[in-house]
Amino acid sequence: MKKIIFSFLSLAIVVAINAQTNIETCNLGFSFEISSNPNWGEHEPVIRNIVPGSPAARAGLKLNDIIMEINDKGTYLKPRSTIMSWFAENEREMEIAVRNLGRPFRRMTIKKNCRIKNAISEAQLAPVFAFYSLEDVQDRRFVIPVKTTANPNAQFTDYQTFDFAPGDEQTAAIDARINAIFEKVLTERGLTRDTADPDFIIQTYYSYQSNPSYNPNSPTLGSYRPTWRFDMRNKRMVKIPVYSPSEAVRINDIMYTLEFGYRFYDRKFMQPGEMVLIWESEVNERLSANYGLENYLEMNLPLILLKFPYPGNLSSATYQVNYLKYNYTGINYNMDDLKTIVSVDPDSPAEKAGIQAGDVVKRIQNHSFNHDPKSLTESYRRFIAETMKYRDENTRYTDVNGFDKCMFWDINHYNKIAKAFENKKYKAAFSYLFNFNQYVDWETPNILTIVIDRKGENFTFRVVPEIVMFSTILAD
Repeated sequence: MKKIIFSFLSLAIVVAINAQTNIETCNLGFSFEISSNPNWGEHEPVIRNIVPGSPAARAGLKLNDIIMEINDKGTYLKPRSTIMSWFAENEREMEIAVRNLGRPFRRMTIKKNCRIKNAISEAQLAPVFAFYSLEDVQDRRFVIPVKTTANPNAQFTDYQTFDFAPGDEQTAAIDARINAIFEKVLTERGLTRDTADPDFIIQTYYSYQSNPSYNPNSPTLGSYRPTWRFDMRNKRMVKIPVYSPSEAVRINDIMYTLEFGYRFYDRKFMQPGEMVLIWESEVNERLSANYGLENYLEMNLPLILLKFPYPGNLSSATYQVNYLKYNYTGINYNMDDLKTIVSVDPDSPAEKAGIQAGDVVKRIQNHSFNHDPKSLTESYRRFIAETMKYRDENTRYTDVNGFDKCMFWDINHYNKIAKAFENKKYKAAFSYLFNFNQYVDWETPNILTIVIDRKGENFTFRVVPEIVMFSTILAD
């Protein structure tokens, strides 16, 4: 439990440290690194993280975008300190030019998120109260054993179109399904399929074999840690019958082995008219059940393709998933008491309802705001401990902070969980962030009743929150 409470306290500390000495602090919501990769943005800044719901995310900035210009200044060979200084040139916004796969050059304006220095937003509070709904706040890491080789002479920004190598008639059905996954993923990322004159050709190879040494009566079968991966189709972490690549597994416990690889061959830029290998990725997996090659690829191939074009670690692939879903009203609280409103986002549901800066929240739904940060932390800790019995052990996982008792709520206990949220001893005021779930509020209201104190007089507002969802996944 100590790690959970530390997360709550550390957030306030981090926000306070980042605050400026003046009245406001501003942020853009992304981080970058100077690339040393000869294939992708060498000596230029490359986007490596985007904060969900941040100005960068709203402006359309993408992971692995290469920053070419900032406020009309070229970034090539510029040191990090110089680039950082350009971010601060204008108070409210920044002009940026980037390129990525299939998008050789595009400009955008990123408006800075400027807030009162002691304000904390609902997007920041939702992860703090993640254990109200771990289903909606995911900060997880997993590994896929992908080995990658890249031709150092290839410039991946040159490639705009692709097609597939001719297949074997005997495997035409599965090849068509695999090619469809490639086409969907690559076109979504900006590339185009061109069957007449493609820039590069995709070739695949695969094997799916049963293990003759498998023993269904093995005493250690079922004793291994479950493997979770992010399903990009429904934006959820799911458990799959694949053994973790970091865990030793007895040969008798492996039901199937799977191998899949793909190669990209240049046919235009390296040696025109010749097929030159520019990229290869291969994965070998051990399966605990008959998952099926097609099912495996439907979920895992989009993840594997995230390594292209900026692969990071060539011997394996580590994925960082950030998923956030919460009720947005636009209220920003004073982090010193977590009930005084220091600002309201322009054109937000709260502003439209009439809520103003300076108002003090007395109640949201049936939850009183008679708390301070200390009592709120203590009550939250108590809530986590006393409701642990309502969680589903089959969903247990370890989060990025190393806490190994993260579990989703057990669907069989939803009514009991909802009643626990109503218990005043838990001070679950900020459960409104997730009350679109039946386990948080059995009625799942689409309107929030907010009572505030304004200069000694109480006012009641009906606010229609927006359910916002953000997800990012970074492969390294």
